[in-house]
Amino acid sequence: MYMIGVILLILVCAAIVAGIYLNVTARAAAVGRQIQEMQVRVYGYHYLTSDEGDGIVPIEELEQKIANLTSQLANLTSYQVMQERVKDLNLEPIDAEHIQYMEVPGYIDRQTTSLAPPPEPIVVNAYSIDPQFKESLFDWVVNQVNLAARYFNEVQP
Repeated sequence: MYMIGVILLILVCAAIVAGIYLNVTARAAAVGRQIQEMQVRVYGYHYLTSDEGDGIVPIEELEQKIANLTSQLANLTSYQVMQERVKDLNLEPIDAEHIQYMEVPGYIDRQTTSLAPPPEPIVVNAYSIDPQFKESLFDWVVNQVNLAARYFNEVQP
């Protein structure tokens, strides 16, 4: 009984050490990635690869710029920022009854795009199908059995 307790204590200690190791490793990886992102922002992608470019921007740098712009757009259109804009401009919410819609001359409404022609019914002419292709699987099996039976009948002395 004493031995089981010692083994369990060793296992628990090993699990705690492994958990701490994983936590430290994950933090180090996250900090390393942040450092790389900062280097790319400051020096560009070529600093990390020591690659002298031909003026071509790598895909990774473009993807990072797109991600940064997307996050900036999300921040600018967030609820809190929009509420601050409303307060700065002294705007007040109104009821739907007080909204007036006006028709603008020359405005063309968005039209839905149709990339494919409208579906048409497909008519299959049953008379043009070759008779060989009208046979079902069951009919084919029956014909094969009959053919084999004929061969066996011919072989008998």
